[in-house]
Amino acid sequence: MASRITPSPSNNPADAPTDRRQDILNAALACAAEGGVDAVTIDGVRARCGASVGSIYHHFGNRDGIVAALFFDIFHDQSRSVQAQLDAAQGVEAGVQALVTGYLDWVVAQPERAGFLFQARGAVAAGPRTPDLAEAARRRNQALLAWFEPHRQSGALRNLPCELMPSLVMGPVQSYCRAWLSERAGQGALPSPDTYRSELAAAAWRTVRA
Repeated sequence: MASRITPSPSNNPADAPTDRRQDILNAALACAAEGGVDAVTIDGVRARCGASVGSIYHHFGNRDGIVAALFFDIFHDQSRSVQAQLDAAQGVEAGVQALVTGYLDWVVAQPERAGFLFQARGAVAAGPRTPDLAEAARRRNQALLAWFEPHRQSGALRNLPCELMPSLVMGPVQSYCRAWLSERAGQGALPSPDTYRSELAAAAWRTVRA
């Protein structure tokens, strides 16, 4: 749990309590955005946010702990955002399309965070929090399967294994977003995913509709 520094009472917004844990994660994200996940180091984070080495180790244990904590914070934020769009959709077609557009809109709005998810996943999967990653992915997939299954049973969706549905629906938009994120800073970069927002959503529906 984050520790907070409580300043003396003040009406100055600049004197608001500082969440040191979040400061450290923000600094780590800035390091990664500038130089990739390998650029996330204790010294680099400390230099960006002014946290002491002791504070960094207190919150995260080590450099790998920072990377993993940032990864899971972003992963859960993305999952909640997409799930909220799905929950708000009216009807099966709108739901399938909401999975695509919810994901795409989140990536376009937060490209540095989205890029970190792609970059850091391998490091997290190879580290001590591998079971946490597996559990987080399982829970997200379970929520999606619970949504797809009734629609498959009703005949609104193709009679395919439900575990296949998220890949069919989300695979193309994830692939395009990954390519866009990897090239967006260079010359000849791909157009923003929102250029093809409606096309990707429509294609997902065509893939799984009955």
